[in-house]
Amino acid sequence: MLDDVLRGIRGHYFSMPEWARAIVGGVYGLLPFRVRMGSTFTEFVQLLEKSRHWSLDQIRAYQYRELKRTIELAYGHIPFYRRHFARAGVTPADLTCLEDIARFPFLTKTDIQEHLGEMTADHIPAWRRLTTATGGSTTEPMRFWHMKGVTRSKEKAFIWNQWERFGYRPRARTVLLKGREAGDPRRGIFWEREPIDNFLAMNSSHLTEAHLPAYLDAMERFRPEFMIGYVSSIHLLARYLKRHPERAAPKFRAIFLASETVYHRQRAELEGVFRCPVSSHYGHSEMVLLGTECPRDRQLHFCPQYGLLELLDENGKPVSEPGAVGELVGTSFHNPVMPFVRYRTQDYGTLGESRCACHPHHPTLQAVEGRLQEFIVTRDRRLIPISVMCSANIDALDKVYQTQYYQDTPGTLVFKITPRPGFREEDRQQIRRAIAEKVGMEVDVRLVANIPRTKSGKHLMIEQRIPLNVFRNSHDPDSRR
Repeated sequence: MLDDVLRGIRGHYFSMPEWARAIVGGVYGLLPFRVRMGSTFTEFVQLLEKSRHWSLDQIRAYQYRELKRTIELAYGHIPFYRRHFARAGVTPADLTCLEDIARFPFLTKTDIQEHLGEMTADHIPAWRRLTTATGGSTTEPMRFWHMKGVTRSKEKAFIWNQWERFGYRPRARTVLLKGREAGDPRRGIFWEREPIDNFLAMNSSHLTEAHLPAYLDAMERFRPEFMIGYVSSIHLLARYLKRHPERAAPKFRAIFLASETVYHRQRAELEGVFRCPVSSHYGHSEMVLLGTECPRDRQLHFCPQYGLLELLDENGKPVSEPGAVGELVGTSFHNPVMPFVRYRTQDYGTLGESRCACHPHHPTLQAVEGRLQEFIVTRDRRLIPISVMCSANIDALDKVYQTQYYQDTPGTLVFKITPRPGFREEDRQQIRRAIAEKVGMEVDVRLVANIPRTKSGKHLMIEQRIPLNVFRNSHDPDSRR
């Protein structure tokens, strides 16, 4: 697609003066989508429409065809997989049904880091590769390849399919609050118009008490219909509006959250302040699996047309009991440059209890509990998901601006806070006692001036310095308190 072809020169576009970007971006944004995104985008849109009412047998047949294609391509064209499968004693002939995927070996992040040069298909020219990397929120950063004209077209088709259920349409007036370095902060301008998609891109690095009124004024002038962003950034805006009821909240038709784990307390505050639907999705830079929420059901529905999901326990066996926790393992479809076969995401989810009427045959998870690096390690080496802490009701946290957990020693936890005016020592002690009771370990509550974000603008709920891979097999869902 044209978007991928021009991706390499986007730095020049963003360095243009705002008036020049308004002209160039405005003209480009008016191009037909079939030109900007290519025929692949249209093909995936048609697939989603065609498969809307597929039976379970039809879904399984489609997944088997795509899985077989992925396995055969990996074995026939990628040196790493030929050796990887040989060590496990399997070939594509061993895949006769979906369940046979369990016979194939796992792919880890370490495998990719150490063997990237041997993991690209030998029959696809280098110019078709699109270099991608994981974001700053992972403890194991890595680089990998997607297929130009395919992978990002597919992602956009699936995400827009979710957003359309909430009334979104391409180029609707939308606020983007997602880690972008926008505007000219030295002049008190923390936003800029993005004419290609008709976004008001806002800088998420200056969401302070002093600057938030200017953000709200800019939104009021822009008159947006939707907001897309990191929950940690939008949550700061919501908390400001709760403290200042004299300020009217922007009227959004829906808020779409991305790239960060969404905790119950955050979602409840966003819905209470903005009084509109709040929808999240599960995805990752590798683009192996995609789970979306629909307006009827808060569970994550994993798109069977996108990739194959396995939810596995600590012994590598499928999780079958609703409410049980397992690791998300995925096999990619539609990435012939560098397929992912049984990729261990290091993300953990809770198996769903019911099927939604809109997609009764899609696998569902109640929630993704968190990335592997978002767990607290107890002294006896149990893993506690950070989502448990985010559900705690601690009154003193209303006097806190931002928080972050930090851990570098099992059994000891640091809780960093940036206090608001009026925060007292007894508040600090209340927080310390509540967290210590919840996790059963020593807790040090530290007051800090600010909590820096990652390079991509995300807020890490926990800065985990312990290499959690060594504790993976000790993960016990019953340890969640």
